[in-house]
Amino acid sequence: MSPSGNILNFPDRSPIEEEAARWVVRHDKGGLTAEERAQFDAWKQASPLHADAFARLSGHWDDLDLLAALSDTPRETPVYRRPAILAGLGMAAAVAVAVLVGASQMLAPAHTPVQIAQTPGLDLYTTRVGDQEKITLSDGSIVTLNTASRIETRINGQERSVRLLEGEAFFEVAHDPSRPFRVYAGDGMTVAVGTAFSVRLKKDAVEVVVSEGKVAYSRVTDIPAPEPVAYVAAGETANFSDNVVIEKVDVAEVDRKLSWREGKLVFAGDPLSSVVADISRYTDIQFDFASSDLADMRVGGVFHVGEVDEMLDAIETNFGLRVERTGDNVVRIEHAPN
Repeated sequence: MSPSGNILNFPDRSPIEEEAARWVVRHDKGGLTAEERAQFDAWKQASPLHADAFARLSGHWDDLDLLAALSDTPRETPVYRRPAILAGLGMAAAVAVAVLVGASQMLAPAHTPVQIAQTPGLDLYTTRVGDQEKITLSDGSIVTLNTASRIETRINGQERSVRLLEGEAFFEVAHDPSRPFRVYAGDGMTVAVGTAFSVRLKKDAVEVVVSEGKVAYSRVTDIPAPEPVAYVAAGETANFSDNVVIEKVDVAEVDRKLSWREGKLVFAGDPLSSVVADISRYTDIQFDFASSDLADMRVGGVFHVGEVDEMLDAIETNFGLRVERTGDNVVRIEHAPN
C-alpha cells in the first residue's frame, strides 16, 4: 500500500460515506441485532449509492482492530471535575472512511533498557529515543517503557514504588494488597493493587489511562498518606494538572491510546500538530508549521513507530502540502504553491 493510504483528512465526508462507515463499524462490533439488521437492510436498499458505499468501505478495511480503534462511539461527559475546570478538553473522534492500515511491521527496539543500581533495592531503567522495552520487576509486575523514558524502582518486602522521571510507561501490577503499587510522576502519585494502567509525564500534566482495575491519584505532599484527589477506573482516562479531567471512554479509545505498546500510533480526528508532536517522540526530528491553520488540520491515520518518511509522504500526497527539511533534524510543513 502506498503511504497515502496511511493518513486522511476528516472535514469533507459525504453523508452517505459517513453512514456507510458507521455501519461498517457496527458490523465489526460483533454482529447486528435483529432490529439493527432490519435497519441496515432498509438503509442499504434505499439507494444503490448506499450499497455501493458500504461495499467499497468494507473492502478497504483489512485490519479490524484498527477499525475498532477508529470507531466514533460518543464519549461520556467527564465524570469528575475539580472547581474551575476548563471545558472542551476531550479528544476529538471520527469514523474513518478510507483505508488506514500501513503495510510495515512493528520495528524491534534496537537497545534494551539500561539498568543502573543506585543503592540496594533502588534501580534505574531507561530507554533511548525510538526504543520500547518490557521489564519484569522482582514482585512479578511488568513495566513496558515507551520511547525516551526513565523510571526509578524500589521493590522490597515493605513497599513497591516507581518514580517516572521521563516519558511514559505501562504497568501490569502483580496483585498484593499488603503492598500497594505506587507510581510517582510530576507532583502526583498513582496507587494500585492489581491493575493495568499507563502513566505519561507531559510538559504540564500527567496522563493516566486505565485498562484494568482502578487506581487512586493523590497529590504528593509532606503527609505520608495523602487523601486521593480522584479515582480512575478501567475504561477511563485522566489528565492531572492544575485541574483534574477524567473521561469515560470506550474500549476502542483505550486501545488507541495504548497502541504504542504494539509499535503503532493511531490517530482519529486529531490536530496535525498533535500527530506530529506524538510521532516526534520517537525520532530526533522537530516539526515547524508555516501557519496555524496547518497545525489545526484534523487528521486520522495509523503509523508504525519509526515511519517518519512514510508519514511525511502521506502529508504531501493527501493534503497538497509541502514538507521541506530545513535542517538535519528540522522539518517545515507549509502549503504547496499553486
